Amino acid sequence: MVPDDRTLALAFYLLVDVSYSMDGAPLDAVNRILPEVVDTIEESPTLGDVVRFGALDFSDDARTVVPLGDLRDVRAIPQFTARGGTSYAAAFRQLRLDIERDLAKLRADGFQVYRPAVFFVTDGAPTDDVPELRAAFAELTDPSFRGRPNIIPFGVTPELPKAVLDPWVYPKPGDRGKPMRSYVYSGSGDAATAIRQIAEVLISSIVASANSVNEVGTAGGFVPPDDDDLGDWI
Repeated sequence: MVPDDRTLALAFYLLVDVSYSMDGAPLDAVNRILPEVVDTIEESPTLGDVVRFGALDFSDDARTVVPLGDLRDVRAIPQFTARGGTSYAAAFRQLRLDIERDLAKLRADGFQVYRPAVFFVTDGAPTDDVPELRAAFAELTDPSFRGRPNIIPFGVTPELPKAVLDPWVYPKPGDRGKPMRSYVYSGSGDAATAIRQIAEVLISSIVASANSVNEVGTAGGFVPPDDDDLGDWI
């Protein structure tokens, strides 16, 4: 096999539930995540060279909030605002479209790119018809789709059972790739507290992933969250 000497780009997506139950303090905490990621990237030129970050939100529909790219180039960071219900299917369909477009552009720009990582933040169960939801997830994680992402769901309230989130983890044991897992907040704080902890874990994962890239920028990969950093989560 001929070595791939293209520079590696590590793609991260933040996928946020903005249903009305997230209004107030939870979304205020979400809106602090992107500035914190930007600050982290600006403090290290190495991070900016290899990390590409995008954000989406979803309710009854889904939309791209920040297209995947170098966050240092984003002049004004958009705000997440509450609306509608909780359609996981809409989120998965939009994510598939974004990943296809974004990875194709990165490759066209001369980057080597692996499967992206998705930090999926929600406070509630999906409101979709089950067949529609399963179909959207199957399309997103189709083994023939080169961009099928690593998906890590985070439930920000203890009332959300892990059994609701576990079906939307990818890869699962038995799938190709290192298995991911879901996390549900079980601490004494509120949803905003949970989201602030997610921000810390996301940034730690970004830094660890970037540090895994070799000196010539051609090898490395996604480093998932460390369970030791998630003591308030099950």
